[in-house]
Amino acid sequence: MSLSPDWLQLNEFDFHQRLAAHSGAVLVMFGQPHCGACKAWQRVLPRWRPDSIDALAYVDVVVSSALAHEFELFHLPAFVLYKNGAFHAWVNAPFSRQGLAGAIQGALSSAPEEAP
Repeated sequence: MSLSPDWLQLNEFDFHQRLAAHSGAVLVMFGQPHCGACKAWQRVLPRWRPDSIDALAYVDVVVSSALAHEFELFHLPAFVLYKNGAFHAWVNAPFSRQGLAGAIQGALSSAPEEAP
C-alpha cells in the first residue's frame, strides 16, 4: 500500500530505534493492505490529526509480523501512542474526528502505560 508523505513508514527492523529518536507524540497505526478499515483510517488521519500529535507512523503487519506478535495484535487497525520516544498508551477511538481527538487527549493526559 502506498502511503502519503504524511506518514512515517516503520518496520520491525527500525521501529524502536526511529520512535526512540522522535520527540513529541507519535500516533502509530498497525494495519495491512487488504484491511478496509485500515485504508479508511489512512485516508482520514492526516486531516483528522489533532495538534497534539507531531507525527503519524504506519506499520504493515504483513511485512512486520514480529511487531504484530510483540504487540499481541488481534484486530486491525490498532493504534498506539508514543511520547518522547517511549510507549505511552493504546488508543481506541471510534471512526470520527471528535472521537479520535478525545481518545488521544485522554491518553496524553493519563500516566504512561506499561509497554507490551
